[in-house]
Amino acid sequence: PLSQDDLWQLSGSAFGSLIGCMATYFMANWLGRLKPLRASNITQIGVFCLMFVCFSNMYLFGVATAIKIINAIICMMIWFIAPESFPSMIRSTATGMINSCGKMGAVAGTAMVFLLFYVSTLTVTISFVVIAFVSGVCSFLLRKETEDAVLTET
Repeated sequence: PLSQDDLWQLSGSAFGSLIGCMATYFMANWLGRLKPLRASNITQIGVFCLMFVCFSNMYLFGVATAIKIINAIICMMIWFIAPESFPSMIRSTATGMINSCGKMGAVAGTAMVFLLFYVSTLTVTISFVVIAFVSGVCSFLLRKETEDAVLTET
């Protein structure tokens, strides 16, 4: 069972998501959408690689918090980019389709981690690094900066 200390560490690590969401707003306004998205994806690869070693609970807490912050930045940037990429006529449908794909990916990802965990915890960490790498490559495929996009027909 989890101790009170473990629960506090989990709560503190989850607080990283809030920090990431707030930071994203400022980054999106100052740097645009693509630069922070790409930088976060590349940073995420390195942070996931830090999971291969564990010195102490505080080290693991720091890595988990960094992962939460980076993931929040990536998710929020995608939330900014997606609606700004489509004309008003199909914006709701496109955003809904993107959300449904995301939910299917969340279910598949959770199932994959659950199944791989019983094979080896190392395979879970390796899969995180590989998926972060693929995500980083995909972020460089985006070419349209949507920061100053004019949303027509709104």
